[in-house]
Amino acid sequence: MLSLYRQQYGADGGLDARSADNAIGRTSLGLWDLVLRESLQNSWDARTERSGQISYSVDEYEMSEQQTSTLTKDVFGELPPNCRSTDLLKHVFSRRIRVLVISDSGTRGLGGPIRADVSGTGERRDFVDFVRNLGRSTSKGLEGGTYGLGKGVLYRASQVGLCLIYSQARHEGAIEPRLIGVSGGDGDYDDGSRRYTGRNWWGVSGADGIVDPLVGQAAHGLAEDLGMRIPPGDATGTSIMVVAPEFAGVENGRDRVAAIADAALKWAWPHALDLEKGPNIRFEFTADGESVPGPKPLDDPVYREFASAYIEGRQRILDPGYGSNWQTTFTSIHSKKPKRHLGLLTYRVSHSPLATGSELENSVALLRDPRMVVKYLPVAAQPNGVPVFGVFISAPDMNKEFAKSEPVTHDDWVYQKTAAAKGMPNPVRIALDNIRETFRSLSAQGAKAANGVASKGASRVAAALGSLLSGFAGTGAEEQPPTGPGVPGARRPRKAAVRQVATATLDLLDEEVVAQYKFAVTGGRPGNNLAIRVAARVVTESGGNESASPADAEMPRFAGWVTGHGALFSEEVLTVSLPYDHEITAMFTQPADAAIRVTATVEELEIASN
Repeated sequence: MLSLYRQQYGADGGLDARSADNAIGRTSLGLWDLVLRESLQNSWDARTERSGQISYSVDEYEMSEQQTSTLTKDVFGELPPNCRSTDLLKHVFSRRIRVLVISDSGTRGLGGPIRADVSGTGERRDFVDFVRNLGRSTSKGLEGGTYGLGKGVLYRASQVGLCLIYSQARHEGAIEPRLIGVSGGDGDYDDGSRRYTGRNWWGVSGADGIVDPLVGQAAHGLAEDLGMRIPPGDATGTSIMVVAPEFAGVENGRDRVAAIADAALKWAWPHALDLEKGPNIRFEFTADGESVPGPKPLDDPVYREFASAYIEGRQRILDPGYGSNWQTTFTSIHSKKPKRHLGLLTYRVSHSPLATGSELENSVALLRDPRMVVKYLPVAAQPNGVPVFGVFISAPDMNKEFAKSEPVTHDDWVYQKTAAAKGMPNPVRIALDNIRETFRSLSAQGAKAANGVASKGASRVAAALGSLLSGFAGTGAEEQPPTGPGVPGARRPRKAAVRQVATATLDLLDEEVVAQYKFAVTGGRPGNNLAIRVAARVVTESGGNESASPADAEMPRFAGWVTGHGALFSEEVLTVSLPYDHEITAMFTQPADAAIRVTATVEELEIASN
């Protein structure tokens, strides 16, 4: 049976156990987002090879009666007074308790000395930094985290503030299994004449009464009996059991694991991409023995936009001569005084111009090393309603500046936290301002195009299947201010014309994606007929028209007319009688992997009088 150690305040003071949890402060992130971000960041920082891969898994299950008895009697058999963990047995139902286990492998594990006051060993101090200490030693550098307080969220995730930590790490040249129980998130309290911090550990009692971890085969066997993932053989790694997990925003265990898997997709999709040797992180999620889908960003209609932009941006970083295409635009973000490269902004127009309903539309994923998403920065929407998605990757030598601007939860860049030398500009503020200004300018240009002011009268909409731009242009065919009957002060032009009256939209026609262009007819002599013709061409990257289909793209095909009366006509030439005061819609199939331009022409057919 493991022994309980309760930390007392020393005569020279101490830290309340809630310090780590309170340091997290207010955040817009949900509990399971925080759990994923903090635990995954710890795992990634602990990878054994800087360019290597790691495995990260989350398993939730209901312990068997025997496992529950072992946990509540042999591990946490002795409970402190006046703490959340005091109520452990209240969470046992039908002699069973639920646990959530977060594990990694391909990582160092929690090695080094097991006592915080030991120095001079030459080993990393991962065990004491995670289990004993609050905060982060400055000797560790920045890596992914900067404060070392986010681990408090793991205790917040337990209804009783309890975690059981098992780790296999290399210590003094050999693999040593270690197991210890820890509680957090409790407040300090009085017990008799003594005052306690609320920090508690369960382990093997030393001569001084302080507990150390259970080690060796005994630790390995106990962790295995409790159902924790064990790194195979002499592999290193860590497994953390959250006892009686919280129900924040979920109703059951599968929902809880799914929420963490969703958080992995949202915040860690760069590491789930198969770029060169496979994903950087191999994810696995299970609930009661059944698999829960992990992050597959390229299969998701929203995250594939960010992922595709990231892949292109990464290629541009590796090869500065790598060119952009219709889907992707690169913008290098610089400061002027001093002139420094702050990072690369890559953005894409959505695969579909239709709203996805995602809160991440029109936003930029902010990334620094180690390429976890810090935040999705909202940017100006485009006037044609087509969502845009961007990725900003900070320059390597600016990583420290951006990291210093982050709060404990690493979910924002707060430029006020980055102290700039007197008279020197703030690089974090400059980067954020430049990103926002890029999309404000893009939005303004799009608004001009939609009003017929931009060159060639082109307005744009994304292609549904290829994330491409679809332009509309031609004499009389761009969007123009209304004229003609019904408009005050307007006279009916003697010459017939056709004008586009709205930005194009996409729809499905007989299970085929079609682009719809709405036109209005103006002028012409009453009594005559008007023949209206439209044509579509694939547009080259330079802005010209393709005379033939590109190698990897089909040509747009005329799909029909819809008149103001709702009738559908398949003839390419539509004939109407003047005056014609209804709007008409021309439809073309929208090719994948191509941009198209539409032109409209009219011919007035005079009807001979009898």
